[in-house]
Amino acid sequence: MKKALIPALLCLTALSASSGTFAAELSNDNRIIRGSFGIQGWLAQADAKWQISFPYRTQAGQTGRIESELTYEKIDSPMTFLTGGMGIGPFFSFDGLIGSGSIRGGRSTDTDRFVQNGGGGLEFSQSASDVDGDVTLGEINFYYNNHRLTGRRSSPWGAVFGYSHYQYELRATNGVQIVSVTFDGTSFPDPGPFPPNQVLNSTFNFYWNAIKLGILPQFEVTNRLTVSGMFAVYPFVSYRGEGYWNLRTGNNPSDFRSQSPNFIQESTTGHGYEATLGLRYHASENIELSAGYRYFYLYASNGTDTVFFADGSSAQSNLDWATVTRHGMYAELMYRF
Repeated sequence: MKKALIPALLCLTALSASSGTFAAELSNDNRIIRGSFGIQGWLAQADAKWQISFPYRTQAGQTGRIESELTYEKIDSPMTFLTGGMGIGPFFSFDGLIGSGSIRGGRSTDTDRFVQNGGGGLEFSQSASDVDGDVTLGEINFYYNNHRLTGRRSSPWGAVFGYSHYQYELRATNGVQIVSVTFDGTSFPDPGPFPPNQVLNSTFNFYWNAIKLGILPQFEVTNRLTVSGMFAVYPFVSYRGEGYWNLRTGNNPSDFRSQSPNFIQESTTGHGYEATLGLRYHASENIELSAGYRYFYLYASNGTDTVFFADGSSAQSNLDWATVTRHGMYAELMYRF
């Protein structure tokens, strides 16, 4: 699919030379309601990470905090979407999409460190694992002056207000210890693959909900070819993470509970942004082809991380931050009616 996207862009440019008069017909389309549906593919690279922390005092009397950072890299996945929309009157429209993809060949790194008050510290444990899973994205957007849905070409600028739901369901396996330093009387596994009696099979799920505000540049190159994009901010972002660490479960009071999830992260303080830039080619009055590049980023902070123990108690620490990034080429085939 990666090889197909670049030729698709070249084809859109070449086909624009055959532009006719149907764009003028679209501009004079007086229908009150217009609809569309389509299929879209997004070849995206992705990564995500989060960090929690809590105050700590060593047996020697040093004060500071413990930081635990988990990074997910190369959680890439081709995603396939179903899209649909409707134009109402000359200026207003809405659309939505829903799609998913499977993740293979990802990598996670779990790093624990002690950061001393006043500076300095020690990274005492780091492990890595393989990651696979699934990713899902759903959106609904409301537009003012979106040319592709209203059948009207007036000002080249439009506006968008929308909502996005984005989630990962990840599984970590094949654990390997990279850094192992005794810290404050606690030892960690020796560097190398986890021993046979410690088979890693942990899960972590991200759930993001965000409100979108943005602008739509739409500039005609020819009657058939348009350069279009979207530049948006996400001023309101909520985040929830649900994890299950199977190697921390047990029957002792300090062990995590065996039910999933055994820790939950939550934050309602966040932001993000999105940028899309591409080409739209009107192959006919009813058929539109588009391709371009999309960048998507969300960030949450100042949240909580709650751990649930085997004895029924719980403990809370700080969720310092969580982020997710996804970007890559997309292509879409849309039918208007």
